[in-house]
Amino acid sequence: MRFVETMRGELSGPHGAHPVAFHVRAERQQRGTFALRGVMHAGPWASETTASGSLTLSLWPARIAYEVAFTAADGRRLRLVGAKHPTPRRPVHSMSWLGVELRDERDAVLATGWLAFDLLDLPSFVASWLPVPSRAERRLEARHQAVVRAALESGA
Repeated sequence: MRFVETMRGELSGPHGAHPVAFHVRAERQQRGTFALRGVMHAGPWASETTASGSLTLSLWPARIAYEVAFTAADGRRLRLVGAKHPTPRRPVHSMSWLGVELRDERDAVLATGWLAFDLLDLPSFVASWLPVPSRAERRLEARHQAVVRAALESGA
């Protein structure tokens, strides 16, 4: 079981607000846990870089926890962590908004913010659950390979 998800938003920290986005493929590892692999953009910390992490589902309390790790432009290993809290009272909002924190290697919070799932991405998100590779998955793989290739060429 796998799917592709994109979330975009803004992180606010001591030096202002900055755009953030991740585009990842989630692949089921075990019951309730998915491995994430894709591409991250996080304002001044990283322009576009590879990312990996995990997504964990919990039924009680209802929660979808994300941890997306990446290497910043200055070489530090950073993590974007957050959780969705699905609720029947506000299903669309609770499944499409993700409160996040950007943390460094010492677990210090560098910035906080929100990411949103664009409902216009819903058709490609749903298609990515099908057993055959979707257009969204092929696009993500091509983008991921381009980022890896650029990093290799630059010597990073």
